[in-house]
Amino acid sequence: MAKIALGSARDIRANWSGNVAFSPTEVVHPRSEREIVHHIARATAHGTTLRAMGAGHSFSPIAKPNGVTLTLDRYRGLVSIDKDTGDVTLRGGTRLWEIGPLLARHSRALEVMGDIDRQSISGAISTGTHGTGGRFTGVCGLVTGLKIMLANGDAVWADREHNVKLFEAARLGLGALGIIVEVRLRTIPLYKLHRREYAAPLEETAARFLETSAVQDHQEFFFVPGGKRAVVRELNHVPAESSSKGMGRVRDFVESEVVGNGAFALANRLVQAVPVSKGSLSGAVSTLMPAGEAVHLPYRLFVTSRRTRFRECEMAIPACRFDEAFDTLTRTLERSTPSLIFPLKVRRTAADDVWLSTASERDTVYIAAHNPCHAKNDDYLRLVHDTLAEFEGRPHWGKMHWLKEAELRSLYPRWNDFAAVRNELDPDRLFSTPYLDSLLGG
Repeated sequence: MAKIALGSARDIRANWSGNVAFSPTEVVHPRSEREIVHHIARATAHGTTLRAMGAGHSFSPIAKPNGVTLTLDRYRGLVSIDKDTGDVTLRGGTRLWEIGPLLARHSRALEVMGDIDRQSISGAISTGTHGTGGRFTGVCGLVTGLKIMLANGDAVWADREHNVKLFEAARLGLGALGIIVEVRLRTIPLYKLHRREYAAPLEETAARFLETSAVQDHQEFFFVPGGKRAVVRELNHVPAESSSKGMGRVRDFVESEVVGNGAFALANRLVQAVPVSKGSLSGAVSTLMPAGEAVHLPYRLFVTSRRTRFRECEMAIPACRFDEAFDTLTRTLERSTPSLIFPLKVRRTAADDVWLSTASERDTVYIAAHNPCHAKNDDYLRLVHDTLAEFEGRPHWGKMHWLKEAELRSLYPRWNDFAAVRNELDPDRLFSTPYLDSLLGG
């Protein structure tokens, strides 16, 4: 997805992967809180719903409107940095790719990021964007305060001392509670990352993952369905004054763009057309997956280029059940032999206390499956989803899944608390959609 310039107006027709079409009755791009209040009042007066949309990078219909769409593309940037705590307050439309350089100019950084930085900060926390690291939470766990516009037009600040229940619910609120116009995040002093990528036996990598991911600052691994090799990525914090190094612009381009994106796209099309080619191509792609070492600022190395478009399902399982879940999944994939070689991705985060976080109250391992956009169906994603759902799997809110309110309710200890806040703040469901109602109840 291209970077959206300040002051621009998107033509909103579909999400990034193209699997969810949008047809809002109107798209509005407010530049101020006063304009946001105006649009809330206008939607209420006309009896229509109002749905906030971030970057449109969710694979689920979580942002799909059935009324007016409101974007904060024109409401972005820095509000303040607290010199004592280092907390940074940002307008809700600020994109993640803007935050890293902004903080670096103030010698600060986020302690963790996901591997995609196209999202807005409001959208990222509202859907549960996360990175990896056994000692780190997802992005919503970094939130120390937020300002939200409610259905009655009030702008309310919430943190651990003010409007506490709203704070707990809105840190990951699926856009169901209001429009988040400011987000305050915890930051740490600027550092660099040392990134190391290497190939290793899959069975050994998985067997040691809970141990190694507790030692490395940020670790993840990738594997091709039915394959025997893994590509391991480790990122560790090093001092900010460390010398930057990489693989060179030409090699970085070749490995990231040509191999990391182009090879996957071409190989998956070949496998779809000629399934018997999967074995040889799987080995070739595993060999060609980017590997090496680099040292740079965190916002440069956490993020991975995503030129090949795909659909994604990601399930969050308790870390204590990872071994049995991984064994069951790999055996299931070996039996099903899906005709694709897009790698699965395994990450880990610490438990947090965010009510609707996929890591709420449990140390968590994430397993993500990807389907190229040209695939005719999502049977493969459904297979991964259903297999991991048996291990108390919680689906990523911004990715494809097939669970509804009855199943989701049983997965979250604070579900009823969230529902009570929603009922109090938006009883008429100004911010709801049919899809959201299927998740949270009408």
